[in-house]
Amino acid sequence: MSEKVQLTVSGIQEDLNNGLTRAEIQAKYGLSGRDMKSVFSHPKLKGLKTKPAPQFVLTDDTEDTDEVVNTDEDTTGILEMQTPSVDNDFSTVEPVVTDEF
Repeated sequence: MSEKVQLTVSGIQEDLNNGLTRAEIQAKYGLSGRDMKSVFSHPKLKGLKTKPAPQFVLTDDTEDTDEVVNTDEDTTGILEMQTPSVDNDFSTVEPVVTDEF
C-alpha cells in the first residue's frame, strides 16, 4: 500500500499564490483527479484560483535605505518589505464636515 500524502490548507494556498496551477499541484503531490476534486471542495480552498507570479523584479533605486526587499518569486510571488516605523493609527483623525455641496 502506498504512503498517504500529507497536505495542508496553507500549503495548497501557498502553491496557488506561487503561481502553481491545479494541474501542477496534482503532479507535485501525485494526486488523482478524484483526490483533487476532494482537496478543492474544502471550504477554505473552494473557488481559489492560481495567482500569476509576477514576471518582474522591482528594485527601488531612488534612495539609499535600510529596507530589505525579498524578490524571491519562488517563495512569495510578491515583493515584501520590512514594515517602516511609521505610526499608521488613524483612529484619532477627525472627519471634516462642511455644509457646502
